[in-house]
Amino acid sequence: MWQVNEVIDNQFKLLSPLGAGEFGSVWKVEDVEDGKEKALKMCPKDDHSYLKELKFLNNATHVKGVSKLLYNFHFQRWSCLVLSLEGESLGQIMQRSKNPGVSTANLRRIMYDLGQTLVEIHNLGFIHRDLHAQNILVTVMGDICVLKIVDFGVCLRYLDYVGNELNQENNNNVSFITSRHSSLQSMQRGYHTPQDDWISLIYILIHYNGVRFRDDIFDMMGDKMNFNHDPHSLLRPDLQWLADCYQLLQSPEVDFQNVLEIIAGEELEFDVKSPIEFDIVDGVVKFN
Repeated sequence: MWQVNEVIDNQFKLLSPLGAGEFGSVWKVEDVEDGKEKALKMCPKDDHSYLKELKFLNNATHVKGVSKLLYNFHFQRWSCLVLSLEGESLGQIMQRSKNPGVSTANLRRIMYDLGQTLVEIHNLGFIHRDLHAQNILVTVMGDICVLKIVDFGVCLRYLDYVGNELNQENNNNVSFITSRHSSLQSMQRGYHTPQDDWISLIYILIHYNGVRFRDDIFDMMGDKMNFNHDPHSLLRPDLQWLADCYQLLQSPEVDFQNVLEIIAGEELEFDVKSPIEFDIVDGVVKFN
């Protein structure tokens, strides 16, 4: 229904659509007051996802690995979030990067970076619940790729403000719980833990490195059960650390710093915090 060049709330000029889904649409906009480009997310006023995302972003102002909330307002029948403008999705870049996948070093860097962000999100008492390759954005800033996790419209507060676990009884109406990126555990149990976000991240990385879950829900469940039974047998020798991470995440009392240590590895010549290696070919980013 929206058109390019329309102006929302007398301030945000629509430039191009960035995405659309069940919970609303996202546009690249120009803020006519300062001339800067930003992202505008619009949801129906009665959509609970708006309040979930607003609550999370107001709590996460210090988290570097999530998009920044700049403004929020209501316009006609829409609830709107103005966010920092980020780059392409991880999925878009992974698809155009070399086959069968990006380098092991880059995979370690990507998972370590996003893993640190997950630790911060979970320390705030929230679970994302919808982590997939389109909800991870990559912005190139000079020689650096910056990774951001976005779209917290179905996030769940699982801890209260003093760290006590909250009842999830009324928080399990997530219609896409059986999708490709949802962990096997969340599909089977019907509730979510921080481990499920981590497992979704592993599913993302193995998807672009030869382990594909089939589309049919029953086949997909079977594929995830096979991976759960013996992840080491399904991954290449250079990806066995991913299987180690997956197995460690099966523990309900896992220390996520131990997961980060597995990702970092023991190679003295490799720094997992070093920049992600990439090239720009024909104007687009490709990971090495």
